Amino acid sequence: MKNVFLACLIFYSTLGRAEIVGQMTANGEVYVITSNICKTADGKDAKGWLMSYSYNSIGIANRSCYQKFNDNIWIWEFTGREYIYPASNFKPATPANKG
Repeated sequence: MKNVFLACLIFYSTLGRAEIVGQMTANGEVYVITSNICKTADGKDAKGWLMSYSYNSIGIANRSCYQKFNDNIWIWEFTGREYIYPASNFKPATPANKG
């Protein structure tokens, strides 16, 4: 249990430094896109990809990467799942809707 807490603490501390570009709700989760460069599992920069993450109502968060193309946001999760949403669905984060 201590390891899970530590992992969550590290995960959320890195999110605190990312500038939130936009967020939207879909599939029962909140998807957040940031301005930070995404990192691969071994810590290297994923060229052309920016960091994103999603979280659900019980607080489970998943890190992912995204690219913007043709007014769409392509989200790639490290589990292998991919999603494409219109970029217009992502609204700027405000104090009322920040995750």
